[in-house]
Amino acid sequence: MKTRLQNIQALRGVAALMVLAAHVKGAEGDYGGAGTLLPHFLYMGVVGVDLFFLISGFVMAHVALSGARGPAAAGRFFYNRGARIYPVYWAVTLLLMVLYAGKQVLFAEATPFPNPVETFLLLPDDHFPLVPVGWTLVHEMYFYVVFTLFVFVRRLALPVLLGGWAAIIALALWGGALDANAWTKIVVNPLTFEFIIGALIALALRRGVTQLAAPALIAGVAIFAVETVFFSHALYPQVMGEFARRAAIFSPPFALMLYGAAALEKRGVARAPSWLIKTGDASYSLYLIHIPVFLVVGKLISISVPDGWLDNLLLIAFYAAGAIAAGFALHRFAERPMLAVTKKFGDRVFSARPQISVDPEKAW
Repeated sequence: MKTRLQNIQALRGVAALMVLAAHVKGAEGDYGGAGTLLPHFLYMGVVGVDLFFLISGFVMAHVALSGARGPAAAGRFFYNRGARIYPVYWAVTLLLMVLYAGKQVLFAEATPFPNPVETFLLLPDDHFPLVPVGWTLVHEMYFYVVFTLFVFVRRLALPVLLGGWAAIIALALWGGALDANAWTKIVVNPLTFEFIIGALIALALRRGVTQLAAPALIAGVAIFAVETVFFSHALYPQVMGEFARRAAIFSPPFALMLYGAAALEKRGVARAPSWLIKTGDASYSLYLIHIPVFLVVGKLISISVPDGWLDNLLLIAFYAAGAIAAGFALHRFAERPMLAVTKKFGDRVFSARPQISVDPEKAW
């Protein structure tokens, strides 16, 4: 399999833009004086998170199968994953803390922060992290722990791990364990099936399965388009917190899209446009920074522009443009340098060579 996975990067860009569109829709209602101008179906972009989970499973399987195995390799693998997630996440969390402090001083608007330890370490908790999208990173870190176990145990076959993992989750859900506590809400969450499906797709492609790539991609896009345009009022917000239904509804179209995009690239048939690949490169930064951008833009426009359709239009434009600009800037001037520093540190500390079959920038 090719190492750059450019179509997968493009799908990351799609997922990040989906989440951005949904949050622009929601934030317009928070600060806009004319209600909302954007259509309801944009809320469906929140399931870009589900697409992220499938992509993450795909990439983790590819990375883990392409590198060394054993205790030393497992330590380096987990370090690489943490180095990919934590530094820029911590930077955005600290930025948001400063912004919320300024909001309290200037406007006497306090923001609760009941879980600083869980927020910074991305541990399961009944409250969202301060950066709200961080709840998905708690899931990601859980995925990485399980895959570190796979790298650690040399004789463990990936299909066995994935099958056992899925069986444990299914049994736990059948036994009603999901809502036992904050940890079970992560460990046996049905959204984990999306990660497992992504890993299975990677296994299939590594074994040469690439048939019907274009029809699969087209079918996935078409199914999701129908869900979005015709059923958004029935699906959002009703289904979003019902994780088993959510996974059952959105995993099939996203799995088809993921398989189709990856298989087309493996066959050398089609590659996504470069602008979308670059958006995928910056997708993690965009995903994190758009919330602080919304806070600043929303407050500035709400106090400087009278309520009406004009402030709604300005909010929409500056939310989107500001978030994209900030995302690319954060990626260029913070995320990439942080990755370079953590890689050098890892090279010094760990004896095991890193998994290098996938650009580390593309393996979060």
